[in-house]
Order: sequence, then C-alpha cells, then structure tokens
Amino acid sequence: WLKPYRSRPSRRQEDTPRDTLCRRLLEAMGISRDSRHKHRKTGGRRNIHQKKRKFEMGRPAALCKLGHRRVRPVRGRGGNMKFR
Repeated sequence: WLKPYRSRPSRRQEDTPRDTLCRRLLEAMGISRDSRHKHRKTGGRRNIHQKKRKFEMGRPAALCKLGHRRVRPVRGRGGNMKFR
C-alpha cells in the first residue's frame, strides 16, 4: 500500500500551450489597472465614460523565472527608468 517515492519531474524550458495562449492574449489586449470595470458599493455597474489612460497602464506578467537572469529597462512615469 505504500508507493515508492518519486521526485517531481523538473520543469521544462519550452512553453506549454497555456503559456503560449496567455502570452497571445496579453499581446492582443491592453493591461490596465483601472477601477472602472468594477461594481459600485451598491452592486450596480459603473458607466465607462473615458478611454484607458497611460498612467493606468499595467505590465505583462513574468510567467517564468527559469534560465539566465535578464534585466530589461522599462520607462516609468516622468521618464524614469525601472529595471525588471
């Protein structure tokens, strides 16, 4: 009734179909950090009366931290640089 101990299979470097799908969706849609899509406190929907703004912009998720370390410069607000 005791099964022999097997270690977990190591993660592969290739993308899984789910990773590929996530990456395609993120490229197609814009990622924003707005609160206009949420409901009101009373439960009703908010009326959307403006477009997405640059300051509400989000960034794509890292999805993976395997392989050698890459540092990418990203332009932040005010022309400042962040390093990811």
